[in-house]
Amino acid sequence: MQPILQVERLQVTFRSDDGEVHPVSGVDFVVHEGETLGIVGESGCGKSVTSLSIMGLLPKGIGRVSGGRIWFQGRELTAMTPKEMQKIRGNEIAMIFQEPMTSLNPVFTVGEQLDEQIRLHLGLSKREARQRSVEMLRTVGIPRAEEIAKEYPHQLSGGMRQRVMIAMAMSCSPKLLIADEPTTALDVTIQAQILDLMRQLKERQGTSIIFITHDLGVVAEMCDRVIVMYAGQVIEEAPVRELFQHPQHPYTRGLIASIPTLDQQKSRLYSIRGTVPHPAKMPAGCRFAPRCDYAQEMCRDNPPLKEVEAGHRCRCWLAEKGGTTDVGRIAAGS
Repeated sequence: MQPILQVERLQVTFRSDDGEVHPVSGVDFVVHEGETLGIVGESGCGKSVTSLSIMGLLPKGIGRVSGGRIWFQGRELTAMTPKEMQKIRGNEIAMIFQEPMTSLNPVFTVGEQLDEQIRLHLGLSKREARQRSVEMLRTVGIPRAEEIAKEYPHQLSGGMRQRVMIAMAMSCSPKLLIADEPTTALDVTIQAQILDLMRQLKERQGTSIIFITHDLGVVAEMCDRVIVMYAGQVIEEAPVRELFQHPQHPYTRGLIASIPTLDQQKSRLYSIRGTVPHPAKMPAGCRFAPRCDYAQEMCRDNPPLKEVEAGHRCRCWLAEKGGTTDVGRIAAGS
């Protein structure tokens, strides 16, 4: 498979009351044609900032890409002008946001918002754009598509609004779709429908997907490969089956150990102690060391992200020496 997206040493800088901070620092990964890459981690680890950097949607005057490069099909996105990015955004690269109510314009109907994007990127007439809009609403499983196109976002349920966002994202047949926590606010039944819908659209159109989530169950169901982020860095990357069967980083192991299972009888679920550090107060050396049960003197130095097995990279000195302790012992706190 050929890489459709390459992120190289990405660093993002934000202005804040504490001065300049770096919520993303030295992130590297690739997305291949037709694959689904999962990005997982706690809130504040840099997942969404990474996606906004790819889309060129960092808040103006506050955030900027201060280092590294992003390549999309051989074109450097980080070197493009806002006008050049506008031609790609929504057309070749599309994004589904976590909360559709804040992403859809409340003063325009669903159809008007779909029509505008389709006309902008595909150059269709008003009538042709509306036909395309209704067709896309039907594709994502919305009944009464012609009537729904005339309604406003507030008239729709959360699940329907998320389907509209998916229809909008897929309306121009993008080559890359970024889904940022697309099912977090939905109940489990609607969540399953949305995931199945995204899988069908990927199979039909061959779209590559970056799936950003904190839900490892969704990752296991949807993704081909996974990268785990912590404190603005990639700390582990592996094929999805390999990650779940042989996690190397203590943070990844802790995330997996905290998943409840039906065959375990516990009074309390395992949890990783502490919280993700603030970008202005990153610890020296390994950024996970203050929360790690296995931190050693060597962890005063920040470990590189190195390959420990074919296709499996990890940012941990212990993994480099042959792997950390097993998940069961971490979960037991021993």
